[in-house]
Amino acid sequence: MEPSDTTSRHAPSPSDTTTIIVTPAPNEPINGGFSAAQFADYEKRLKVASPDAPSTASTVPEKRQSRFVRNIRHTSLNVYRRLFSIVFLLNVVGLIVLLALNKTSAKIDIAHVATAASANILVAITIRQDYVVNFMFRTCWLVPLSAPLRLRRMLAKIYEHGGVHSGAGVAGTVWLILLTVLITINFVDHSMRSIPVLTFSYVLLLLLLTIIVFAYPRFRFMSHNSFEMTHRFAGWTGVALFWVELLLIAHELSTRSHRNMGIELIHQPTFWFLSAITFNILLPWLRLRKWTFRPEVLSNHALRLHYDKTLKPFSGLAISDNPLFEWHPFATFPAVDGAPGGSMIISDAGDWTKSAIMNPQTKYWVKGLPKTGVLSMACIFRNVVVVTTGSGIGPCLSFLTDASRRQPARVLWSTPSPLRTFGQGIVDAVRSADSEAVIIDTRASGRPNMVEITYRMYVESGAEAVFVISNPRLTRKIVYSMESRGVPAFGPVWDS
Repeated sequence: MEPSDTTSRHAPSPSDTTTIIVTPAPNEPINGGFSAAQFADYEKRLKVASPDAPSTASTVPEKRQSRFVRNIRHTSLNVYRRLFSIVFLLNVVGLIVLLALNKTSAKIDIAHVATAASANILVAITIRQDYVVNFMFRTCWLVPLSAPLRLRRMLAKIYEHGGVHSGAGVAGTVWLILLTVLITINFVDHSMRSIPVLTFSYVLLLLLLTIIVFAYPRFRFMSHNSFEMTHRFAGWTGVALFWVELLLIAHELSTRSHRNMGIELIHQPTFWFLSAITFNILLPWLRLRKWTFRPEVLSNHALRLHYDKTLKPFSGLAISDNPLFEWHPFATFPAVDGAPGGSMIISDAGDWTKSAIMNPQTKYWVKGLPKTGVLSMACIFRNVVVVTTGSGIGPCLSFLTDASRRQPARVLWSTPSPLRTFGQGIVDAVRSADSEAVIIDTRASGRPNMVEITYRMYVESGAEAVFVISNPRLTRKIVYSMESRGVPAFGPVWDS
């Protein structure tokens, strides 16, 4: 379904003199409304009309192409789904070739099917590793600003690499289904009499199917904790069972070939794939440690955690107070004035975050490497517009406050009571990054037409791209609205 351009908003109170309140410069009261002269000057500078005023064709142009083409290009077959399709279809081709070359099940080598299954699972796990993600992003950063915009626009979509993860995961499960079918046929035909092999095959298949079901977007958003725990514990158990099954199959093969089981094992590609899978699973946990934070309660809605360690630009940290069960990722941004360390903002978005705000701690678990995020790709554009709402300003500050940033950036931040919720320090950091930042206090004005304001800021600033950090619905809405009008736009895809 095509997202609508109409942004819902709360009706402003009768006492409001304007329907958009942009926080004034630091020497003016931040939550105060504009005078008529001030607001007229703002409209003249930015040409942003009241969100209650009717939109005109000159404000936001018509979308390009037909609705069908737009939906296919930007929704049904977005980059994430294209990557998924490519990976999955390559496996379908491999499966067709295998079946074409082996007319009966008796001719299909079980070891080859196990190799295909383990290879896909290895790809699915490896593409999610911190060191791989960081390598992909940093490789894309190497593209010069002189490169064609079309190329930079394509490379900036690297953050949708999760399509490879899900495509390989589903394909690996399909291969495992075939493996289980072949083992069952061999068991019925008495060519393989191992009940443990048959049993472990079905249990392993059940675990992978459970992971896929809970990873389906609708179920994942309904209960993210269930998704996270099934992914972790069912995944670990599945890898362990795959090892057991491989050893049992190697034993069967060594019995038939009269070769040493160890020799038989190391000749199986699955052995090496499973070794790499196990390494990748263990690696982040080898870097499990506790960090010390200095909590700063900004309001009953937001908490800022300060740390003394120096991280690379655009880094995100996942923290936990119960590392076996749940992890919560947050973007980091450096301390001001070149001081060591940095901080992250935790906003009230659920039970865990609310508890963290109400009962701040000084110690949290951290594992793996700090991971690079979507906003880091803004560095390959000459000029960008950064659009965010609420606590999304935290990830944005990781880019806006980066000392190495050279390109100009305009900021649009819509949030209830920015000063009262996030404090003077955060607002000052935004103003320092963009002295003309548009900060909309939705508590006073209601929700503005973010699509309209975003497009106008994009045009007037001469930006090459728009980056959106907001809730899933609004992010998809703005990104789609921009892309359907030919504007390069990027935002998180919430695929994990």
